[in-house]
Amino acid sequence: MQSQTHTFIVNDSPLPCLQAGSGEPLLLIHGALANHTLWLEHIEQLSRHYTVYAPTLRHFGEAGKNGPFGLETHAIDLLALLEQLPCGPVHLAGWSYGADVALTAALMAPEQFISLYLVEPGCPGALDEQGIAAFMADAGAMFGPVFGQVGEGLLQEAVATLIDGSGGYAGYFAAQPLKWQQAQLAEADSLPKQLSQSERPDWSLGRLAILNMPTCIVQGADTRALFAQVCEAIGNAIPACDRLQVPHAGHLYPIEQPALFVQHLQRWLEQQA
Repeated sequence: MQSQTHTFIVNDSPLPCLQAGSGEPLLLIHGALANHTLWLEHIEQLSRHYTVYAPTLRHFGEAGKNGPFGLETHAIDLLALLEQLPCGPVHLAGWSYGADVALTAALMAPEQFISLYLVEPGCPGALDEQGIAAFMADAGAMFGPVFGQVGEGLLQEAVATLIDGSGGYAGYFAAQPLKWQQAQLAEADSLPKQLSQSERPDWSLGRLAILNMPTCIVQGADTRALFAQVCEAIGNAIPACDRLQVPHAGHLYPIEQPALFVQHLQRWLEQQA
């Protein structure tokens, strides 16, 4: 795979972006404790059919560490990046926190995107009061210990606890291939910023109801309750939204099964042609 990584200055902050392949433009957005290198194995396949762009969000990897951390900041950065890329509207795909950023950007500037592919978003902005209560119960179980460890300055332990929670069982972090453990630990400094973010984008049902681009919500069949609730709420709110449930998969399926992730994404994109 031939690729190039350029560093753009976006809203006064450096933002690296990998580019590979040729074809319709596809923008991939990473989640927490990651950067654009998360997608290297996926891009190996996707770049045979698409011009793939994979940026590193502010406060992650080699991107700038100045300015606020939040969904709206990251979405505004993405829109500013698109103004500098040599392409028109793009297919937009995001996973986890990256899916939250992707949806926020799509609501801000829908004309910039051909389609929207959201894998396991986690922001509760579309939930009703009852849904929020159920979400908070599971979020408390998952994030409560992480907040405690971050408060004590135990960032490496907090990374492991968060990955255990995302993966669905204690010991998940340590059972991963070493490359993922190292990559996640390298992003430990981003975790306090992520946990203390205060930006709350408008994901009201009224705004979601007028999002008319082709959209797919992807959920692992074995994912945590909080991710399942968010997927359900968003999928119900966006008109004509496709839904994909991946059997025997949890929240981390994009890195557990990259070939399957690519197969699902590519198949859906082909259906939009």
